[in-house]
Amino acid sequence: MKKLFVFIFISFSLIAWSQKIDANAKKLLDNVSERLSKNSTFYIKFNYLYVVPKQKSITETGQVYAAGVKYHLILPTTTQIFDGNKIYTISKEDKEITSSNKEDGESLSPTNILNLYKKNFDISFEGTSTINNKKCSIIKLVPTNNKQSKSIILAISNNNLIKVTENYKDGSSLILTIIDFKENLIVNKSLLTFDKNNYKDYTLTEL
Repeated sequence: MKKLFVFIFISFSLIAWSQKIDANAKKLLDNVSERLSKNSTFYIKFNYLYVVPKQKSITETGQVYAAGVKYHLILPTTTQIFDGNKIYTISKEDKEITSSNKEDGESLSPTNILNLYKKNFDISFEGTSTINNKKCSIIKLVPTNNKQSKSIILAISNNNLIKVTENYKDGSSLILTIIDFKENLIVNKSLLTFDKNNYKDYTLTEL
């Protein structure tokens, strides 16, 4: 679950390494980052595909509501809530809830999503492509540390993130396609808080 959320928000721990950066590609990323920082409340609906060599692919549809550092991620079998203090991961199948500290939630916050590339990746412009009838600029990010990712491919159109593909060193891939993106909306406060009364039959574990 945490791996998926890290992928969705292109999030790695910050480490200072030398970088090879294409100026045009970085400008595109800066524009997306700036736009999201100005619109701290938004909703994203996405398709998520996990591909593993010689295994059956996994596909799901998910949603994210975000306001400031707080967020609510919804997947078919799992929900994750960060209320500004703790992050709660709720397994619907197992009826289990785990909570972890504030630092984990902050590192994955939607308001931080495209700032982390500034220190962690070599960045190159890979040309253009049409995705879902939208002309997209393709940007490749290669980690400059020893993380398990081999590369991340971003498709950007009109300062919007359209598609993300993360390729791993073991040959597997995560592919996320944005279906819907709404900004400057009012997010119901109940979505951004955790209430144990809503999960009376669940077991809560503090990590």
